[in-house]
Amino acid sequence: MTFSVQWTTSEGVVSMVRETALGAYLEAERVTKLGVQNVRIGLPNGNLVELADFRYLFEQP
Repeated sequence: MTFSVQWTTSEGVVSMVRETALGAYLEAERVTKLGVQNVRIGLPNGNLVELADFRYLFEQP
């Protein structure tokens, strides 16, 4: 199963593939901290979700 981290730049779409949901989440958080906006995570079924919608899975209670 693979997940992708995607965002749009002036030159097109950037997509990075990660093998786990946690890996995709950590990569999305990393690029967000670098100032990238509109980061989405591609699920194995092809759907794209906003980072905010995906984040709740990894937040500590």
